[in-house]
Amino acid sequence: MFLSGISYWGNRDVKTCPPSFAARRGKAMTIRAAVSILLAVLTLGSISGCGSGTTDPAVSYHSTATGTGYLRKSDTLWILNLEGDYTDMGRQYGALLKNEFPVLFQEMDAAIGFNDTNKVYLTLIAATMAERERQFLTGMSQESGLNDFDKHEFLNAALFFMYNPGCSALAATGPRTESGFTIAGRNFDNPRGTGDKYANLLKGRAILVIYNPRAQFTGLHRDNSVAMMSYFGWFHGLTILNEKGIYLEYNNATNSIPMIRADLPTLLLHYRDGLHKNIYAAFDSDSLDEVDTALSGRVSVANMTQVADKNQVWHYEHSPYENSENSFSRKLLAGQATGRFSYSNTANTSSFTNHFFSDNWGPHQNLNFSLEHDSASKTVARLVNLQGLAGSEARITPEMMKNIMTTRLLSNGGGGPFIEWALGNPDVTHFTTVTDIAGKVMHIYPYVDGDAARWTAVDLNGEFR
Repeated sequence: MFLSGISYWGNRDVKTCPPSFAARRGKAMTIRAAVSILLAVLTLGSISGCGSGTTDPAVSYHSTATGTGYLRKSDTLWILNLEGDYTDMGRQYGALLKNEFPVLFQEMDAAIGFNDTNKVYLTLIAATMAERERQFLTGMSQESGLNDFDKHEFLNAALFFMYNPGCSALAATGPRTESGFTIAGRNFDNPRGTGDKYANLLKGRAILVIYNPRAQFTGLHRDNSVAMMSYFGWFHGLTILNEKGIYLEYNNATNSIPMIRADLPTLLLHYRDGLHKNIYAAFDSDSLDEVDTALSGRVSVANMTQVADKNQVWHYEHSPYENSENSFSRKLLAGQATGRFSYSNTANTSSFTNHFFSDNWGPHQNLNFSLEHDSASKTVARLVNLQGLAGSEARITPEMMKNIMTTRLLSNGGGGPFIEWALGNPDVTHFTTVTDIAGKVMHIYPYVDGDAARWTAVDLNGEFR
């Protein structure tokens, strides 16, 4: 995402590379080394790029005892690379975005409310918070200018307070891609809110965060390097790729299993949400079998998760309530997904939006929607459009996937999955990602940021340290 010396219009990428000094560094940088680099940057104006005709953009650094973080920007998109134990990575995050957090908190407080009612939900969410996340938010609060753990927990939970996002996901693999390896696309759609207040909270704050943990936990905790497409202050991510080439993305599924307010306190207190299950699966899994284990079990809110590596892809339906098979989750393999609401999944593809395919989730499941009686965010129309566009391409490339994911949804429900401002839908597509899993390249388009937004390619091989 961040700058390059070469830019393109349309669906072509602005390319970016990390500062050359930091690529694949396995040890923490000393303060002396960091100071030397900063002096060099001030003297020379830039440091060497990663390709002919490219230069690094302006980079900010912050060093801590166990590592150094750096921040850069391209157009409206931010890239933040962190290294160290979880507390130090939080400190780096807080320090490098110190000028942003006080304003963000004021806007969040005005739009959502840092009040006693919402603090009750924060307490419930915190009950399943892993120690790593707690350390991270603690470090962030020490450097961000807010000096308050609870305020950062509030920012971290922002998505849950404006929750009912749309989202569309498509992955193709094997003979359905030109390379033979998996290409995955996703749109993150979120409620606009009254007067676009929710969309404005996220505008200009799209950020790709690369975590390079240095503190090794015990047992199943491996602490892989992980890239997460996210927004300011969120520990979780919506599109995730780890250094082992494992990809995860998250979609809301409350169209199928609505939240029951009376049950929510108990569910939040005892079960993690899908976003956080995805995070820890990415940090701790070296294979898809390990992801399968990590994502099993009950969740606090219904969701769907796509999982892939370079050779295979599937997705899960997760619910707080059991289905007729006495299970809280259902695994649907690419091209083999069936069920009342699956429509037309072609071989070697996995596509879904915001509703379960199967209709065996018991009395809690909403079955009263179709193309003729769709959800406000057009979950059925977007799925049918997505499947039609995917089926029209014989062998998908990253460029084709960009075109599929950004084909606009029309007012009559036709077109594609992308919800633009002009449609007037309750949701709007905030960003699109297309991930070349084998190449570890993530292409990102932060549409909600306006005319300055354009595609940017990030080579994560150089970001994982």
